[in-house]
Amino acid sequence: MKIRFFIFVCAAVMMAACCGRNSQSSSSCSHNHSEEKASCKATCAAEKSSCKATCAAEKAGCKHAGDVKKIISAQVWIKPEKVDAFVAAAKDVIEKSRAEEGCISYSLYQDPLDKTVFLFFEEWKNQEAVDFHFATEHFQKFGKVLNDCASAPAVITVFDSMAEKKL
Repeated sequence: MKIRFFIFVCAAVMMAACCGRNSQSSSSCSHNHSEEKASCKATCAAEKSSCKATCAAEKAGCKHAGDVKKIISAQVWIKPEKVDAFVAAAKDVIEKSRAEEGCISYSLYQDPLDKTVFLFFEEWKNQEAVDFHFATEHFQKFGKVLNDCASAPAVITVFDSMAEKKL
């Protein structure tokens, strides 16, 4: 179902790009979009096949499995009286983490309804970059501050991103 939806969206985008950017409306377009639709279907099929091959290679212990992008979300709950100290320490770890070679993004969000709840959202090039980050002095230092400021254990989730599409 996802592939069919993607094909439909892909074809619609191609037609809009052709017909929606000139003086003609899409209803009066004289172009034949069947070739673009066929090309889109072939691309979707290739992506699906590539994904299956990548997943199979990972299960078989493929040496490239370590090249998978990592996405980390970490929800933390902070003692009300420690929020300012936590934010100051977070600013330091964010700045230094963003400078790391394998860091794609590193952000912190505060819940607007509960000022003691925060969410880190991080993107890393691969597991090697995550391992390097966890071993850095600034991350170790931040971990000590977090332990002092936290009112509950953090909930950390690591996602493997084999492929992604920007919408």
